[in-house]
Amino acid sequence: MENQLSGKRLWRIAGSIRDQIQTAKANRHRRMQEQIGNLLTDLVELESVRRRLDLCLARGWTIAAGALSDQALRIFRGLTCTSQEAEQILAKPQPSIPNVREIVEELLQVEEEFEELRYYPEDDTLSVVTDKIELEGVYLGDFEVQLHIRAIGDWNFRNVYQVVALDPHPAQQNEAVTHPHISEDRLCAGDAGAAIETALAEGRVCDFFMLARSVLTTYNRDSAYVTLEDWEGVACHECGGTMGEDDTYYCTTCDYEFCGECSSCCRRCDETTCLGCLETCAVCEEHFCGSCMAQCPECGERLCRTCLEEGRCPCLNEEPENQEEEDHDNDSSRIEDASEGGEADHAGRATGSVEAGSTAEGPADAENAPEGCPPVLADRLGETPVLP
Repeated sequence: MENQLSGKRLWRIAGSIRDQIQTAKANRHRRMQEQIGNLLTDLVELESVRRRLDLCLARGWTIAAGALSDQALRIFRGLTCTSQEAEQILAKPQPSIPNVREIVEELLQVEEEFEELRYYPEDDTLSVVTDKIELEGVYLGDFEVQLHIRAIGDWNFRNVYQVVALDPHPAQQNEAVTHPHISEDRLCAGDAGAAIETALAEGRVCDFFMLARSVLTTYNRDSAYVTLEDWEGVACHECGGTMGEDDTYYCTTCDYEFCGECSSCCRRCDETTCLGCLETCAVCEEHFCGSCMAQCPECGERLCRTCLEEGRCPCLNEEPENQEEEDHDNDSSRIEDASEGGEADHAGRATGSVEAGSTAEGPADAENAPEGCPPVLADRLGETPVLP
């Protein structure tokens, strides 16, 4: 097979690993050189700020001095970050570069420790396969630990290795987590991370694979992406809590899974529905799914179909009251009109009586009648007066 190692290929792989280790060491020195340059640039800028600040203080330019103080603060913060990164680079061990024979011996030891050491020339990748792994009764399957030789040249060993599940049994709530310490094929090595970096920097390939396997066969609940206790559970779509199979409720409206506290059921059809998909009837104030709710054709109010069918919408109950108020208003208007008409008629008749019994000169009675004028007699009010 092409991925199996022969003697010559083993030596070529060892030589490639040695070259990448040497490149990583050189890149570390280059990175240190860059950080020193950044520090010197910041110090030069800081000296310029100091000279200008002296001038501002001498002439009393307080506003300009304040601006220079802000600039100095920015420089100091940059100096802190740069110095911290430089310190981290210097703190890393500076191992000697192994020779090719030593790396070959490491590769042979890997073949003895594991059943097979594979090589993929298209990716320049070495890999081993672990045994079936089961942690605290949870079966996880076997894993392939892949070492990307070209990535060893990166001084901080980023993306230098991956761990791929060959028989995935991921956490139900996150398929990217195939192991409590693996997410998207990236191994969270925890306390073993520093030891893995040191092994790669020194060319101890067998130690690297064994350390990775040790992390895979060890469970640390505090650093797990998903704990083994929650491995078979499902995350509630609303609150994110882990649910067991018996505590999972499927919402028929939004097609998501929810826990018991984040779900309920429709009071009409009894379908399981999450709290976010339930609606409240404006009349009975019960909770219903969207299928059991309808819109009133008169006022547009959302209420359950039962209340709508029974005609219990508030807008339907308001019509008789409005009609009664209108009738009452009409009756009042008629009474007022009748009263006004009666008063007018009474006033008119009173006026007519006065006019009928009066003359232009005054009241027509016997005492006030002019001398020599016979009295005017009338049998009834409104009849033609009769002369005697």
